[in-house]
Amino acid sequence: MGKENRVFERKEISLNIKVRESGDDYDIDFPLVDLSEGGIFIQSSILWEPGQLFDLTFKLPDSNRIIECKGEVARTEDKYFLDNFSKKDDPTPGMGIKFVEMSNEDKEFLRQFIKNNK
Repeated sequence: MGKENRVFERKEISLNIKVRESGDDYDIDFPLVDLSEGGIFIQSSILWEPGQLFDLTFKLPDSNRIIECKGEVARTEDKYFLDNFSKKDDPTPGMGIKFVEMSNEDKEFLRQFIKNNK
């Protein structure tokens, strides 16, 4: 989905996200997260397959509220740049993860965070 077709407003931030799958826990620091009410895009060389489900736990900057939700890998961008002259609008390696289960309270908190931190 191109930027012009996005449903939700997005915010770029750094986050520590706890990713849990199949009983394994990972604490992963992602340098840049493109966050929206509908999901996140994370820059990462670690790529899971589309359709993979996770339990996600994270805190937004300057907040003590812990958001817990389920996410599903919606898409991956595995393009690695071979030179330093790549176009800026080329896909960034990483994954788009869609929020598939999130409480209404967390959705509203996320919506307000994005609205207040443009």
